[in-house]
Amino acid sequence: MSVGVGTAVRRSVTLHSLPPAMPNLASAYRRDRYNLLRDDIVTIESDTCAIADVIRG
Repeated sequence: MSVGVGTAVRRSVTLHSLPPAMPNLASAYRRDRYNLLRDDIVTIESDTCAIADVIRG
C-alpha cells in the first residue's frame, strides 16, 4: 500500500496527538495528529483527515 500527501484517511482510523516537542520543532504540525504505518509516521490534518506528511522510518 502506498500513501502520499493529500490522500484522505478514513475517519475510523485511530489518530494520536503529536508529542509536545513536534509542533515546537515544526509549527506546521501544530494541529495535526498522527498514525504509524509500518515504519513511517504519517501526520494527518485534523480538519480534513488528509495526509499532511509522511516521515519515512
